Amino acid sequence: MIRLELRDTAFKVLEILDREAFNLAWAYSRIGGCGEFRFGLPRRLFEEKSISGDFNIRIYWKNPETNNLDLWYQGLVEDKIPSVLGNNETIEISGHGYSSQLRRIYIDETFTSTELSAIVASIIGTNVSADTDIVFDASLIATTGFTPDTLDFNDDAESAIQKCADIAGGIEWGVDRDRKFFFKANDTDVGFRFPFGRNITNFTEDVEFRSIVNRAVVQGAQTGGTYYASTHNEDTSQLKYNLRTEVLQNSSIITDAVAAQYATAYFSEYATPQRRANADLINYEALLEATTPIPLVDLVEKLITYGTRKYGTFLYSGSVNRQINRVNYKLTNQNSLEISLDFGKKRPTVSEEFSRILYDLDQQRSASL
Repeated sequence: MIRLELRDTAFKVLEILDREAFNLAWAYSRIGGCGEFRFGLPRRLFEEKSISGDFNIRIYWKNPETNNLDLWYQGLVEDKIPSVLGNNETIEISGHGYSSQLRRIYIDETFTSTELSAIVASIIGTNVSADTDIVFDASLIATTGFTPDTLDFNDDAESAIQKCADIAGGIEWGVDRDRKFFFKANDTDVGFRFPFGRNITNFTEDVEFRSIVNRAVVQGAQTGGTYYASTHNEDTSQLKYNLRTEVLQNSSIITDAVAAQYATAYFSEYATPQRRANADLINYEALLEATTPIPLVDLVEKLITYGTRKYGTFLYSGSVNRQINRVNYKLTNQNSLEISLDFGKKRPTVSEEFSRILYDLDQQRSASL
């Protein structure tokens, strides 16, 4: 059972929508936390005036073990689209989790000899929580162990947080279903075990070599009329895959120590081929992101063996641990829940590539200030 609530900006319940809503879908991402949502309502044109921007959307799930309605997702309304097709009138509501509010806050500050998690805590606790609906909880911000000598920010809060995560490496961050901001190291423990055929179906994988980077030219901010730049190499990857260079723009970097840490963190993700996979999850209905960070998934693979029968006609031959990058939820018209999983980094879409270009341009602008 799913409960869909509409609340105002003061979080007062306005309507319960689950009986009339259709095409309800939402997502959770390793980077960002609660992602986008959408659903439709069978309402006439102009009847959507009771729904406004930044109104709160909550999705609850009835826990079969406790019979309680557990909060599964929380986001805010960003778009409403009335549609009239013949005699059929509907309104589509869409929006995003509360990490989208990070883009609304501007950070213009320099941090000296401050550990990265303390920088993140300062940004969220001092700048973000006061002017957004994002809740600051210091216990959800993990120590990184790296203290940059100097970091200079001239960005929105989302870009500033992403820079800290990029420099630290192996971080997932975002805003969870309780609107609490988190910044934690990736989980290295297996939390889910899904056999092929029983839980995993429609599996596809892409091993991409074009994204390998083993030489990084880090370009930073301008100091004394000169732009910071340094070059870093990952020798093992270069020997195996030949030289592959990328320019990394980060306007907050002005020292060698920070640039070296940034390049090392980048190599940890991109010095080897990118493994991406998609799968549908069946016979499972529970909150995958119940804890942050999301644990690894153990995919138990199967091997067809002549004369051997185990779990039908398959012999389970081994397992592969994978990191969930994104969970996609969809409620069908039959009121059943469909779950699909994205493992590894997704190939960037055209819009994401365009956003990356805009990001690089913004870094160049920030570096010159």
